[in-house]
Amino acid sequence: MEKGQYLVLGTAHIRCATGKLLNDWADLPPARQPLSVAPTQYGWFLPTRVETSGAAARHLPKEIPAILALGRAQGCDYVLLDCDGPNEDALPTFPW
Repeated sequence: MEKGQYLVLGTAHIRCATGKLLNDWADLPPARQPLSVAPTQYGWFLPTRVETSGAAARHLPKEIPAILALGRAQGCDYVLLDCDGPNEDALPTFPW
């Protein structure tokens, strides 16, 4: 049996344009997604164990690396960005 952990954060930590981009990426075949995105009814699951520096980060919206880094620091395999999720003071928030 394999288990994992995820960190839940509010979608206020991403820009509206980033939300649209995550939806667009989720519609792509997995091999073409710049970042693996699993959509939910109210947000997205994002893996924390991805390269977020150098050339790999050029396709990521600017707020995503800090979100993924926080998830990794908390020992989580994924971050769930959820519209009802809590806001974290260490991350910026954006109006929707």
